[in-house]
Amino acid sequence: MKTTEYLAAITATGLAHYSVEWETTVKSAAAHKAHTLTKVSSAVCMTGAEYKSLAVNAGVETGALPWGEWSMYPYIVSHKGRDYARLYTVDNTVRTTYFVDGEHVEREAFLAYLTPSQRNPSRPNGGTITVTMDNVKAVGEPAFA
Repeated sequence: MKTTEYLAAITATGLAHYSVEWETTVKSAAAHKAHTLTKVSSAVCMTGAEYKSLAVNAGVETGALPWGEWSMYPYIVSHKGRDYARLYTVDNTVRTTYFVDGEHVEREAFLAYLTPSQRNPSRPNGGTITVTMDNVKAVGEPAFA
């Protein structure tokens, strides 16, 4: 999704929460490099939320970022010529579907295609994430689970 389309979608309705879907291609272990691994995730998100009054977030949400810079505060972070949506996922709404060569598989089967170090990444169930705008596929009305 283009950054301009994303910004139009989140500002068109005036909603405080949005359903956002994004797709990520995952690098497989060398033994499985012939396979294409994809994750499709969705979550109910807030965007543009500011938590500058919380001491733990002071200087992060409104000031310096650990990487990149604000190109459209507080919605878009830019880094090395790419735009990223800054999303605040609602707790326990992140849902991920896994695919190997375009075929739906269960998470455990998907993990078998990864290196041991990739198998245990933290899976967000709420909090702040950044998603490459190229990976954002849809923005719409929230579907609370």
